Amino acid sequence: MYKRQKKFLEECRKLNIQDYEYPFNTVDKAQRTFYSYLDKISAEKTNDAIKRESQNAQQKYYSTGIGERNRAYPLIPFSTVQIDGHKLDVIYTVEVKNKNGEIIMQPAMRMWLIAVIDVATRTILGYSLTPSENYNQTDVFKALKNAIMPKQPIDFTIGGFCYPSNYGFHSLAIKETEWAMIDTIMLDNAKSHLANNVIQKISESLHCSLNYGSVATPETRGIIERVFGTLEEHGFHRLPVTTGSNTQDIRRDKAEQNAVKYKITYNDIEQLVEYFIALYNNAPHSSLDNETPLECMQRRIKAGLCPHIATIEEKEKINALTYTMEQIKIRGSEKHGKRPYITYKGVKYRNDILAQSMGLIGQTLYIQVNPDNIRTIKAFFEDGTELGWLVATGEWGRKDHSLKTREDALRLANENKRRNDQFYAPLTELENQLNKRAEMNRRDRTKVAQIRKEQNRTLQSDSCLLYTSPSPRDRTRS
Repeated sequence: MYKRQKKFLEECRKLNIQDYEYPFNTVDKAQRTFYSYLDKISAEKTNDAIKRESQNAQQKYYSTGIGERNRAYPLIPFSTVQIDGHKLDVIYTVEVKNKNGEIIMQPAMRMWLIAVIDVATRTILGYSLTPSENYNQTDVFKALKNAIMPKQPIDFTIGGFCYPSNYGFHSLAIKETEWAMIDTIMLDNAKSHLANNVIQKISESLHCSLNYGSVATPETRGIIERVFGTLEEHGFHRLPVTTGSNTQDIRRDKAEQNAVKYKITYNDIEQLVEYFIALYNNAPHSSLDNETPLECMQRRIKAGLCPHIATIEEKEKINALTYTMEQIKIRGSEKHGKRPYITYKGVKYRNDILAQSMGLIGQTLYIQVNPDNIRTIKAFFEDGTELGWLVATGEWGRKDHSLKTREDALRLANENKRRNDQFYAPLTELENQLNKRAEMNRRDRTKVAQIRKEQNRTLQSDSCLLYTSPSPRDRTRS
């Protein structure tokens, strides 16, 4: 017996209703009538009834408007875009050394796809991929940068994969869209979107407005959500390495085993994403009267709905979109014989010019940092004069590494209390630690694979994973 009806019958007994009276004199104890009445009350008082439902149902109810829709979708290409991240429902593998020293393939974490969608034409303008546990503002900037800059085709190594005749991307199919600028960007309230650096750069470098929408309301960015669903259902969910749409999806059966069996790598997933997006941009769309997104964009541009094309100055800002600028003091001491240097993220940087210019100690420099590789950074004086590239000291200056890898390595070094040991190699120690745990831990094997990618090498090319002390010639003076 249902709980609600049970409570109803208990209240009837409190009113001294006898067994031969209604509702006790019916076979089902007035069950159908009782629930029909509840449905009627719920329909009449929807605002109260919705409070009994899940938070997701309440959010959708309150975010859905009533009456006629008065706000029309934009018609001009690039006038409004939506950007969001989606964790792909596929598994890939990385190379790991087991306890016997053999190289084996093990499943890694799922990667994020950050895409930029043109609302007017439903065209996927650009995207970025990251294997990290979550995407950050640099990944958002990469996607925006790829959406504006002319597309560079990749070389497919998977058999049977090739671009459509128009390459499937707007800047290759429609020359008028090369360096086309965006007017409005619609984002959600993810931390990577709300960072002050994101707001400032998008406003100042791209000269476009931001629309964050309501909190926890994906319906306001429904177009990009549907695009992700289409890519999954017609692309990734058809692969033997798919995890399916949820934990109960039968398509996720043996996804990890198949990823190992077929040796699916990060590069394979990159090519799949490129291929599926090219196909999507050339597929007929019902909301576009069965035109493809690229056909719709081309027709509207020929009709005179042309976007603004970036100027030379704007192109320079777009090229540096993923970089950050910071102000920093030149340190050193003539009294103690310390040549000039700067410190960034716990590591000293210098070049020959800086090292020989004791008069610069105490002055301010502006440094341009590429978060994907901070082995070197570019420095400028306050008047804009270029000082050149500064190289990190020690092991930091011999290996390419990202800002995230630097932070992980320093965190490990600090835990080991050996951060100030000049013979200690934080990058190598981090990789050694990750390699030890990689066979059993998916997150660690994903991180170590990312470090190898930053240094453009594979596990087979590693001559030795253990650190050996550098020769005196290789050591950088402090």
